[in-house]
Amino acid sequence: MKKRLTDILIVILLIVLAVSGYNLWKGLSEYKKGEEEYSATAESYMQSAPQGQEDEAEKYGLVCPISVDFDGLKKENEDIVGWIYCEGTPINYPVVRGATNDTYLHTTVSGQSNSAGSIFMDYRCAPNLSGFNTIIYGHHMKNGSMFASLHDYGSQEFYDEHPLMWYLTPERVYRLDLLAGYVGEADAEVYEIFADWPQLTRYLEFASSRSTFKPEGYISTVPLAEISGVIVLSTCSYEYSDARYVVVGVPILAEPARTSDASAAVAD
Repeated sequence: MKKRLTDILIVILLIVLAVSGYNLWKGLSEYKKGEEEYSATAESYMQSAPQGQEDEAEKYGLVCPISVDFDGLKKENEDIVGWIYCEGTPINYPVVRGATNDTYLHTTVSGQSNSAGSIFMDYRCAPNLSGFNTIIYGHHMKNGSMFASLHDYGSQEFYDEHPLMWYLTPERVYRLDLLAGYVGEADAEVYEIFADWPQLTRYLEFASSRSTFKPEGYISTVPLAEISGVIVLSTCSYEYSDARYVVVGVPILAEPARTSDASAAVAD
């Protein structure tokens, strides 16, 4: 009887190990497929500006270092509304906007089922950034892809090395001046669509007070009182149940990348 019980326990253990091993393999396989798809997308539709003599506009971060072929991208998927880029990090992705916030939660830009999902804009937000807060979500992937590196803004040193991002749309190019990063709750006010400027300014004061970095020596030329809208980048965090790490950026209209390839130039 004792031997039979031992045999049953061994079988159960083997089944558990087999299922765990399969799930691990499946997860790693999906990570790899997701990385390969987004790397191919960047290679096909994103171009880095050539290195050259730096002028004043480039020196002060007014010229975007990349260009994106949105005409080509939209032939692949009409839901693509933008591209987000942070130099020196894995953040270099198209941004989609689906019919709901579940549309691209576990679906890639090409429509493939994948746990990595896509970087996606809240479906309630206007693609032209006309709202007071535009919310963009991405998974915190264990391999460091998607929005995992947002959590690195918990370090002042990381912020000092990466104080800005870039957000491109088919019509405009924006420098994202990063104002704050903090750990918050999944049901926090920031995930509402702000109704007016006073709500935005109250939120900015809150975010600044909670921020894990301080934007000292900040390059933004826009005073707090003149900020008309923000882009909120959100990913999962693990300090407590349903925690999120949020990075808040102010979009500043910038110049397109200076590239000799006219087909890849971004519209002004």
